[in-house]
Formats: sequence, C-alpha cells, structure tokens
Amino acid sequence: MSVQTDYDQAYTKRLAMIEKDPAYTILSSMNKPMAEAGGQVSQYIVYTDYQSKRQPRNSFSIFVYTPFENVDKYGHSKADFLAQLLFDIDHWKNTMHITVLETLGSESRLAFYDFQNMGLAQLALKAFINLARKADVKALDGNISSFDRDNFAKLQHIFTKFGFHCQTEDAEQGIGRITLKLN
Repeated sequence: MSVQTDYDQAYTKRLAMIEKDPAYTILSSMNKPMAEAGGQVSQYIVYTDYQSKRQPRNSFSIFVYTPFENVDKYGHSKADFLAQLLFDIDHWKNTMHITVLETLGSESRLAFYDFQNMGLAQLALKAFINLARKADVKALDGNISSFDRDNFAKLQHIFTKFGFHCQTEDAEQGIGRITLKLN
C-alpha cells in the first residue's frame, strides 16, 4: 500500500468523522496530492467547534488536520489536528480575540514531525477571518506574548500578511498586540 493511499484513507476517515459530529463545522478542505502543492500542505481539513447560534460559552477553536506525516504504519492518524487557533467572542462588543495560534513543531513534546512552515497557521487564520465576517464581527485582536519571543518576526509577518496591524510593545521580549477592523 503506498503512502499516498494511506494519506487518502486517513483524510477520508477524518472527514467523515468531522461531518458526522454535530459539534463541528467544516470551514474548508482540500484533497490534492502533495506533489501539486509546491511545499504547502494540500490535503487538509479546517474545522471549528464554533456555532453561529449564541452559546453559553464564549471560547472556541479552529482546527487544521492533515494526514501528511500524520499516519502511522497501520494507516491511522496520530493526531486529530496539527494546528489550532483558540479564540474568544464578545457578543456585546462584537469582537473576537485570538488567545492562541499554534502549530505543532519539533519543540513541542506532542510533535512527532515538525508541522511548522507548512501553511497550517495561515489556513487557520484565513478561516478565522472568514468566520468572523460571517458572524458580523467588527474587530479582531490578540496578543503576541513572550512565549512567542523566538518566533516574533514570523508571527508578525503572518498577521500583517492577513491585514492585521501589529503594534510592537517589546520586540526583544516578544510582546506585541495585533488588531484588525472588519467591514
């Protein structure tokens, strides 16, 4: 059995599980062989636990799953998702706040493969902005914390690429604030 076939099977199985679960909504997906993608992940599912109906909770996630380098020798996925964007929504202020945007990397104890620099965080961020627009949210914001110190410039680049304004408070410590006004 080829690796691509294992990836296809893992992708199909995960997609069916997400579609069956009423707690999740698929935001985007693609199922192309990696060779056609030019280094970016091209087999992925972006999904969320956010529901448009007001819920008693205010914290949600956007997840990015890929079978790429995530399939064990039995053809099963090792992890349910490889990137996660956690966010809070404030219905009174009509805003969303990014609390964490993380992709499993080699530094993570959970990582068995370095999923950074494959476009997963960008997929999550793009889905987040689209979700906010559909929810008629007027502003997005977040913090870049000292936890992100080593990746501060990379994070700043990703957020500005999507139209966020990055205000650096202390670049040496990796502290900053991001904001995006939506129409």
